[in-house]
Amino acid sequence: MEVIRGPILPRCAAPSLTSGSRIGGQLLRRVRMRRRACGGVSPGDGYDGVSRRFFGAPTQQHSTSFWPVFCSYGSSSDGDGAPPANFDASGEEFVDSSVMEAVELRCVSDGFVIRMRDGRNLRCVQNNPRVLRLRDSTPHHAIVLKMEDGSDLLLPIIVMETPSIMLLAALRNIRIPRPTIYNVVKEMTEMMGYTVRLVRITEMVHDAYYSRLYLAKIGNEEETISFDLKPSDAINIAFRCKVPIQVNKRIAYNNGLKVIQPKPTGSYVNSDQIQYTRLDK
Repeated sequence: MEVIRGPILPRCAAPSLTSGSRIGGQLLRRVRMRRRACGGVSPGDGYDGVSRRFFGAPTQQHSTSFWPVFCSYGSSSDGDGAPPANFDASGEEFVDSSVMEAVELRCVSDGFVIRMRDGRNLRCVQNNPRVLRLRDSTPHHAIVLKMEDGSDLLLPIIVMETPSIMLLAALRNIRIPRPTIYNVVKEMTEMMGYTVRLVRITEMVHDAYYSRLYLAKIGNEEETISFDLKPSDAINIAFRCKVPIQVNKRIAYNNGLKVIQPKPTGSYVNSDQIQYTRLDK
């Protein structure tokens, strides 16, 4: 598997680096100094920029940092660094999910409350009580996935307002006057001779979810490309392309929520039937 790595840099640091370079010790110090002058914080400066647990919000709203973007050709690694022999869309480590019409997630004294678009509130508890969660009563915009393996577990992913609204608009088939970035990605993919095949929520690193978008060459399904994306973007693209959204079973069962009242019936749309935080949590 070949990997293209290209660091995404803030505007104040971009002139110092070329797209394919890696940051050395002396250059990294210069970048950090320039970032401090611009009011930013770099990884390693004592602030990781990622909130604790999946429903928290960053403690510094306007901090910035650079993160490499990975593009994998051929078989995907699925987040573990070791590419499998063949890409399998029905991998045993993943469970199919559907997108619910959820608006926000809020922590309460005895669990969590998911507010639905129709005004209903779903009271939930952790599926795995041994997984420690920080308590934050502030409502957060959320994209909620429902596991389709019979467990009915819900996986809320904290996002910012824009991707949440864009997904709700797609769920309700609301026409937006101007093309969104998700429509542009879909059209560009088709123009390059590829088709979106699958989206997977692959892993959780430092309490932030990671996902991969899989593309297949039109006329040759064995030729695939996969990209690392924020789950909010990957899910929006997957829903518009009417492809499955899968979740790593370990993530679903360790971080999922169980609905205790009322039951989430008739409020979701199956993904295969149809900004700004740095990472989604």
